[in-house]
Amino acid sequence: MDSNADAVVIGGGIFGASAAHFLAKKGFGNIVLLEKRSLAAVSTGHSAANVRTYYSNPMTVQLAWKAVQMFERSEELLGGDCGFDQIGFLLLIDEENRIPGKHILEMESSNGVEVKDMSVEDLKELAPDMNTEGLIGGIYEVRSGYADPIKTTKSLAHKAKDWGLKVYEGVEATGISLEGDRVTGVSTSDGFISTPVVINAAGPWGNQVGSWVGLNHSIRWSRETDMAVHLPPNFGRMPVVSDPSLVFYYRPQGQGELVAGLGFPKEIEPVDINSYDETLDPDSRHRIERKLFERLPVLKDAKYSHGWASLYTISDDWHPLVGKEDGLQGYYSCFAGSGHCFKLGPPIGEALADMIMGQDTSIDITALRPSRFKEGEPMTSAWGGGNRA
Repeated sequence: MDSNADAVVIGGGIFGASAAHFLAKKGFGNIVLLEKRSLAAVSTGHSAANVRTYYSNPMTVQLAWKAVQMFERSEELLGGDCGFDQIGFLLLIDEENRIPGKHILEMESSNGVEVKDMSVEDLKELAPDMNTEGLIGGIYEVRSGYADPIKTTKSLAHKAKDWGLKVYEGVEATGISLEGDRVTGVSTSDGFISTPVVINAAGPWGNQVGSWVGLNHSIRWSRETDMAVHLPPNFGRMPVVSDPSLVFYYRPQGQGELVAGLGFPKEIEPVDINSYDETLDPDSRHRIERKLFERLPVLKDAKYSHGWASLYTISDDWHPLVGKEDGLQGYYSCFAGSGHCFKLGPPIGEALADMIMGQDTSIDITALRPSRFKEGEPMTSAWGGGNRA
């Protein structure tokens, strides 16, 4: 265990791995990443890992579009193979969602995203097995798709070892030391590390880490479920599909499965983050299957494969808390925003690294600063609350 570091990152999910990767790549010095379990062990590893750009504010569209381009060149820009399957992303639109859909189409187009306005006839051509009843069209992102969340996280972390990153899995951070308002070190299950910079990327445990320096953000947690079914032979290729009208999503998984999960708005399912059921319960499975079979009737006899449950960490506006915390020197938050932040992890990690190093960021992320709520400037969405954002 290192006894000194130029920066310590707490948390080995997509945010922690991204921030550590870019700090090391940009030559910040001796970077240590602490993960009490294993890389991508909880929320990141269970993410649907959809890489899409449909957002309703310019900053997030820019981050998401940069993410698409990063995943396209993952070997060069993210450290290795991220399992990116560039199958496209389709947002279905019904009459109720016509206005937010139009807003998002215009937002994407104005920010340079390659996107197509789809008619119902276009939908039938793109996805002939889809039941299009009730739909008026869709938005199709040609260059989007999905990635492998575990491969992505490990690629980011392992490549950065070439630039001096030290990754300690199975080592838990247990406290942060301050002198006045200045960070001086991190206590761990394996000893103490002196450091002037700490990044809290602890995901569901972000508030616990924040409490060590006197912070207490408004955060909720929800148990989130997904499932997979075996696809019938010769099913054909499909894009990732988000369905606001039925409030769920689905996408292929490898060559022979389809993954599906519920969307928002839906009830938050409160959970004990230290003790929760990681299996898919029958009621959640039934709710997902009902929506899936309505949109894809051809799958009514599809064989169930497996299901799982994980954690969402949710801020008051569903966007992550990223940046320097007021009144503290050397302490940065980078957590929350579950439900859409896998794809945003790499560009946010890069921007945070630039911020810590005192450099200009290619995308201004000050709107994500943790103080935005007390300053009356939360992020907004054309969809209202939820992870569609």
